[in-house]
Amino acid sequence: MTTHTLRRWGAVLMTGGLLLTAAYLIYPSSAHDALIRPAAALGLAGVLLALPALIAFQLAQSARARVTGWIGAGLLVLGIAALEIPHLVLGLFDPSALYDLDSYHSSFFGAMEFYGVVALAIGMIVLAVATWRSGFYPRLACWLLVVNVVVSGLGASVPAVADAVRVPAPSYLLMALLGLTMRQAAAHPRAVSSAPVESTTIPAL
Repeated sequence: MTTHTLRRWGAVLMTGGLLLTAAYLIYPSSAHDALIRPAAALGLAGVLLALPALIAFQLAQSARARVTGWIGAGLLVLGIAALEIPHLVLGLFDPSALYDLDSYHSSFFGAMEFYGVVALAIGMIVLAVATWRSGFYPRLACWLLVVNVVVSGLGASVPAVADAVRVPAPSYLLMALLGLTMRQAAAHPRAVSSAPVESTTIPAL
């Protein structure tokens, strides 16, 4: 992967993370609220940007983090997709489907969210280990993933904290900062070019 491509994908991840952060800062507590459509639109746009950018994050370090890196990135991407896409799509196109949250959470989509949370948590931990061991990105990248796990766990176990900081907004802000580490890695061409990833291709933006 060229430094230019890595820098571009870093910007995409930053943008996706910031859009998701903004979405959850304004996301209403009730689907009856008129804000649900614009919030869901922002969130959906953020997800569609963040998912391929997370794949690019792993692809850049894949020569140094093959198995664990792809397992972590794969679980993280699948977790975010399962957790976010169903309710964001419904919030944008059919908010009435979210009026009864008990029914929603007992539905197939609700089950997807549960498994998405599990996959996301495991994925972040595995990817953090792989990122630390690869040494491709600044150490900050690993710590951002670790802090994300802690923040997510704290929000899940202490509802008052979750409400105060608008969880998962902080988690997606940390993800946006992960994009910054991609751009930092691209600023050191020797580190990027020394990794044997020249044969790996990724769409340039």
